[in-house]
Amino acid sequence: MRPGSGFLCIDLRRGKGEGYAVIKIFLAEDEAIIRRGIRDSIDWEANGLEFVGEAGDGEYAYPLILKTEPDILLTDVKMPFMDGLELSRLVKKSLPNIKIIILSGYNEFDYAKEAIKIGISDYLLKPITSASLVDALKRVAETIREERERTRLLERYFVSYEKYTEFLDKTDYSGVDRKLIEDFLKLGSVEECGPFIDEYFAAVGEHNYKSLLLRQYMTVDIFYCVQEFLKSLKVETDEIPETLRDIKEIPKVIGGVETTVAYLKALFHFALSARDKCSNDRYGNLIREARAYIAEHFARSDFSLNMISAHIGVSPSYFSSIFKQEMGQSFVEYLTKVRIDKACELLKCTNLRTAEIGESVGYNDPHYFSATFKKIMGQSPKDYKAGES
Repeated sequence: MRPGSGFLCIDLRRGKGEGYAVIKIFLAEDEAIIRRGIRDSIDWEANGLEFVGEAGDGEYAYPLILKTEPDILLTDVKMPFMDGLELSRLVKKSLPNIKIIILSGYNEFDYAKEAIKIGISDYLLKPITSASLVDALKRVAETIREERERTRLLERYFVSYEKYTEFLDKTDYSGVDRKLIEDFLKLGSVEECGPFIDEYFAAVGEHNYKSLLLRQYMTVDIFYCVQEFLKSLKVETDEIPETLRDIKEIPKVIGGVETTVAYLKALFHFALSARDKCSNDRYGNLIREARAYIAEHFARSDFSLNMISAHIGVSPSYFSSIFKQEMGQSFVEYLTKVRIDKACELLKCTNLRTAEIGESVGYNDPHYFSATFKKIMGQSPKDYKAGES
């Protein structure tokens, strides 16, 4: 088994709602033990899901996917013959509505960036916890059901779907660019909300957006895009202003172009603000947990990046990246400072020998401790204890 490819047995039987349409799942994973772990540990039927097939590489998976037409593709990145990203690109061309969840043991930005371009629904790093996979499958399945319900509601909302399609046939408007909107929600900034909406309307064309029917369609579709995004952030419904969460508000704002634009700007502003708050909270909690763990275990001579990342539940490379981003220094630099600060305290407040102090803060080699201490403090432990400058 490759490093970083562990899988925990999971059970998705909790939380199934009544009346949900069955969501079909296909799994592409080259490691048989992981494939069996996912396939056999989930009570698919109890969760409104149907496991329709599996494959050990992308080339074998592709024709099976076209045959079974799953709603969700769960695929590893690294596979022989055809990797998960190439498979995803091909599948998206043939089945544009399919949702894809990527599994990867590689926390490299290029993979995530490419996944965003392809239109991946989720990107999970191995080793994955049962909770992570459960959440991802539930979230994506719920998105599919909401999209189906939205289609049903839209048809009813417009009274006659045929009338609407007849209208579209007479315009050069091809519909809401969901990928553009989804990418902006993920990558745009709060400050760019206004210009983004203005440019979007300009791209739609004045002749088109002046039509009440088209503004109605466009606003409803964007509304659902944003609601799905907020749900993925786990934003509670009561945290969203009523004017931005109730679809019944839309007829009140689409009467004119200016009011429609103002509504959509407010909608995006709230969504991106919520995203940034969620991101800051998530990183903040992770860093607080990391610092507490360091404070408790820094004296262990075997304390390492792998140890703390395993405790927190993220990959070492991901933890290293966000720790430096949030703290302004590397994990090793921070750990060294914590150890040396404690050594300073012991040098001033105890009669312990230098070697004993070094060992008590995680350095078994007294010479290495002294060299590290001098590098940080500018003087040897002995001189520091004596109070010399």
